[in-house]
Amino acid sequence: MQRVATETLPEGKSEVVFWVLLALTTAAVVLVVIAPLARPAGAFPTDSGEETRVYRDQLAELDRDRERGLIGGEEAEAARAEIGRRLLQAARASAPAERPRPAANRLLALLTVIAVPAVALPLYLWLGQPDMPDAPLAGRLAAAPATDNISEMVGRVEKHLASNPDDLAGWRVVAPIYTRMGRLDDAADAWGRLVKGGQTDPETLESYGTSLVDAAEGVVSPEAQSILARAIAADPNRPRARFYHAEAIRQAGKLDAALEEIDDLIRRSPSDAPWLETVRDKRHEILAASNKPADTPEPPTLPAAGLTIESMVDQLAERLAANPADRDGWIRLMRSNVVLGRDEAARAALDGARKAFAGDAASLAAIEDAAAALDIGKAEEK
Repeated sequence: MQRVATETLPEGKSEVVFWVLLALTTAAVVLVVIAPLARPAGAFPTDSGEETRVYRDQLAELDRDRERGLIGGEEAEAARAEIGRRLLQAARASAPAERPRPAANRLLALLTVIAVPAVALPLYLWLGQPDMPDAPLAGRLAAAPATDNISEMVGRVEKHLASNPDDLAGWRVVAPIYTRMGRLDDAADAWGRLVKGGQTDPETLESYGTSLVDAAEGVVSPEAQSILARAIAADPNRPRARFYHAEAIRQAGKLDAALEEIDDLIRRSPSDAPWLETVRDKRHEILAASNKPADTPEPPTLPAAGLTIESMVDQLAERLAANPADRDGWIRLMRSNVVLGRDEAARAALDGARKAFAGDAASLAAIEDAAAALDIGKAEEK
């Protein structure tokens, strides 16, 4: 506020405007605080807080895994039912609490009117920094009011990225949203900026390679094939990367090599993997193009994974142990263990994330913020 005033008003008047705005802001805050105190006495529910938010985040994460084909329909519904049950329990745990008596309300309101300006003004004069630079995009998005208008949210991020094209956190925010909105070219561009910016973990490489294929309507370009090959080299068990890489080989006319790639994907897949049906359809297509019998035996799969919530979390932990350069994966692992009540595992995930990103200040900041929101690590600090 002070910076805007000094640009448009002569010196002296700008200072007056600033203090008037500060006074009005303080008055508004006081009114917000005392308004609930003026209501009649009665019962009101206490908020279940962080616990319910974590469960809702888990439901959203489950939907994303379903979209990526990492979990089947039946497993997803079972997991959703379990998370929903825990969410209801958390909501029911909020017991009604009695409001103070009206006389106490009026006294508290009066003390608030006096105390808030008396405390806030000296603190601002001592600690205030009106010229502080802007906060990073990720922090401002987290603090922004929730909105159901995805286009509006994307527009805010795009406006920021137009003047801050090197803000990788912003590109990571919009990349998957572009895909869901059907803006496939924009999604490929966003993932590409992340890779060119040095974020070359297997999941980001896979997302970039597959987005290039989607934007090209299924055609696997040499660039996409190269990116997918890098993802597979970093993590051989990326099913989307392996599938699209096999498709690139098939499109090049190397049918025997494409069949070998598909068969290798089948060998690496649990028998209940949700992507197996799509992989088998592609295998039949390759067999037909090769003039080979449709009943040519396929290789054996891995045993059924039995994808419960716990097993999904354990698989994520195993993947991160083998390929730790996945910041968002570590945050998901921490959150999932908190939801399951596995406090020691959540703290172990925090330790693993800290070690994996020991030299990356930005990633460490995001990890520590997530740990603080989940209330992880306090036992270590005591």
